[in-house]
Amino acid sequence: MKSRCVVNQFDNYFNLFSLPVELPIDKNTLNRHYQQLQRQYHPDNFATENETKRLAMLQYSAEINQGYQILKDPIRSAEYFLSLQGVASDAEQTIIHHHDFLMQQFLLREQLEQIEMLTDNVVQQQALSDFSQTIDQLWQQNQQQLLSSIQQSDWSVATAQINQLRYLHKLQQDIESLEDKLFDL
Repeated sequence: MKSRCVVNQFDNYFNLFSLPVELPIDKNTLNRHYQQLQRQYHPDNFATENETKRLAMLQYSAEINQGYQILKDPIRSAEYFLSLQGVASDAEQTIIHHHDFLMQQFLLREQLEQIEMLTDNVVQQQALSDFSQTIDQLWQQNQQQLLSSIQQSDWSVATAQINQLRYLHKLQQDIESLEDKLFDL
């Protein structure tokens, strides 16, 4: 008996996961729907089907995975949301015009470099922990500003917030790298 292969048509990843087209995304619902779709459309379920159906299911499974990766990431999901509104996220053009933010990033990077050069391991760990909390607070503030600008359909501010979140995310990654170095000692 052959299994029936019906691929749901979707016009965006929000619809694919039965989510409202809005931010923030309910991560629990996203995860639950992702698991359901993976069970339903896993390529192994179609191993006995003809090659065309197997390839279609493989492609659909890849699309499910790609959609999940985009929607679970706050920056990528915001970019995707804006793209659905017809707004291109142009990082280079937006950030250049935010002198205050660039100056803040310069000072934060300088502060991280100073923490990295501390010689007392205990002092360094505490300074890094405090710095990490500061960056997390900045992330939360920028995330709230992003959501507010989206609610107001202020796409230029939303784009700027996304780009600022990219910088903060990079800084968070650098903090994690330094933490890894410290705990490897």
